[in-house]
Amino acid sequence: MIRKLKKAVGSRFNFTLKKKINGKAFRIPIVGGLGGAMRHDYEPWMLKTLREIELGCEGAFLDVGVNLGQTLLAAKSTRPDWDYIGFEPNPFCVFYVMKLIEANDLEPCMVFPFGISNSTGAMDLRLNNITGGEGSIVAGFRGEDEYKRQIKVPILGADALPEELERRRFGLVKVDVEGGELEVFQSLQPLLERDRPVIITELLPVYDPETERGRFRQSRQDQLLGIVEELGYRIVRLHLDGSRELLEGIAPHGEIRLSNYLFARAEQVEQFAS
Repeated sequence: MIRKLKKAVGSRFNFTLKKKINGKAFRIPIVGGLGGAMRHDYEPWMLKTLREIELGCEGAFLDVGVNLGQTLLAAKSTRPDWDYIGFEPNPFCVFYVMKLIEANDLEPCMVFPFGISNSTGAMDLRLNNITGGEGSIVAGFRGEDEYKRQIKVPILGADALPEELERRRFGLVKVDVEGGELEVFQSLQPLLERDRPVIITELLPVYDPETERGRFRQSRQDQLLGIVEELGYRIVRLHLDGSRELLEGIAPHGEIRLSNYLFARAEQVEQFAS
């Protein structure tokens, strides 16, 4: 009953909460029922990682998969003047993030209302709830029965990426697109080769490589790690407690808690692996 009442109030009234991240105060808008998840601490490991690596990430911050702006606030709490560019195809998330940016006067900051993949067009975004972080444009990555709805969203391929990416040099790239990381890496490969940024990414578990879906996930992971190897990057696993572990590869596993990684140039990886 109480949960239903809170949901009803949140969907009918707009208001702003205050929240401290990394010792800095932010305003968290609750708008049309959106933004409730922003009240909670989100991925403390990400905040800890950004604090500890940001000095080695000279250049702009590219965030592919903005969702509600969780990483945006973590970045701005770490380096307020960090030049931030984000991509997010979910229109409900984009609406909320623009309110978040306005409420906190976050500059420099630019969010493009598109996803990134290997071709330009409209694609189906599969969702459980309208702003959930589990949304994916990759058919077959999860069972279709795991989603409650889908919407068409705009996607940019490599040949349609905005010129703002050409005008900047990036020191850090974050990719979290629920299974679509391979196509993002493929489209951004020229940028990655040019700027050689540190990369933080989620790679969801393969689970069982003997199943059809497991083979599909394993193939995609192998292709992505091939790009990482071409770049001359090493792999660091980011643990939920904030610790980091240098890896020689990523073996198949079924642990969602082991899904976060940092890729860095071989000559700099030691400073990020400890």
